[in-house]
Amino acid sequence: MIFVLVFIIAVPLSVELFGSMYAVFDAWRHPESRAAAVERLAIPLMVWGFLWWWIGAEAWYVLAAAWAVVLICHIAVFYGARWLIRRPDTQTIAIDTDADPE
Repeated sequence: MIFVLVFIIAVPLSVELFGSMYAVFDAWRHPESRAAAVERLAIPLMVWGFLWWWIGAEAWYVLAAAWAVVLICHIAVFYGARWLIRRPDTQTIAIDTDADPE
């Protein structure tokens, strides 16, 4: 039961970790934004460490499974959105209503 609870907590935490890591990567070229991005990463890492301590090192696969589920979902959504954007039959036609009718 504890493994299921940790997995349920670890999935949204993994989403937050991915977001924080992307924020650090995005802010790397902007020195004024680096500190805020690293601060955003600190809390999810502390919670992740607490979960690791709580579940025990021998059950690392539960946290790794949550991380893998989030990564697979992230990749599927990324490529699915790219595929939908490139399909012409899913595109809408933009009509300029501000244009002069003449």
